[in-house]
Amino acid sequence: MDDELKSAWQSQSPRTRLTLDAGLLLDEVRRNERQFVAMIYCRDVREVGVALVLVPIWIIMGIKMSLPWSWYLGIPALLWIAGFMIVDRIRQRRHQSAPGDDLRRTVGSSLAQVEHQIWLLRNVAWWYLLPIFAAFMMFAGQGAWQSRDDGLKTLAEFVAITAVFAAVFGFIYWLNQYAVRMHLEPRRKELQALLSNLNEPGED
Repeated sequence: MDDELKSAWQSQSPRTRLTLDAGLLLDEVRRNERQFVAMIYCRDVREVGVALVLVPIWIIMGIKMSLPWSWYLGIPALLWIAGFMIVDRIRQRRHQSAPGDDLRRTVGSSLAQVEHQIWLLRNVAWWYLLPIFAAFMMFAGQGAWQSRDDGLKTLAEFVAITAVFAAVFGFIYWLNQYAVRMHLEPRRKELQALLSNLNEPGED
């Protein structure tokens, strides 16, 4: 919600908040929902697009550089991510509000979408990061096995590569959790408070 409407909303007591113009509030909720949906759509298109573009690049690199079979494990990882996001988007369409929905239903729809995005980001480790990390580690592990005659040098290189991968993926995970805390959870609390007041007995 914009600052002016949020200030007006928060300054009201729970029993008088709904004296705000219902039509204005509905328009504001719908506008915020459209912005949120557009932002998520752009993110999904970007992530799916990058994953699909990387597939042929992955194949070409593997052929040109004569890389071992473990390199190609990155392809199912990329396809999994793209497929997961496409299927998830299709399934979540049912939560989007319709033009004729009233304020309560529109707020409930917005809340469901925000809660789903929170779930996605909180679980990003297993559906997004883990497949790529596993593919990288298999590739690094095969390389270490093939050069195992170098002994401690190979082991040290493998440990260093593992540490770098873990640090990068850990940072990506932290960024996603930061986004949940700073952006999604405050939005969810606002929508929950609004829905709670709309659901009070005797109020429409």
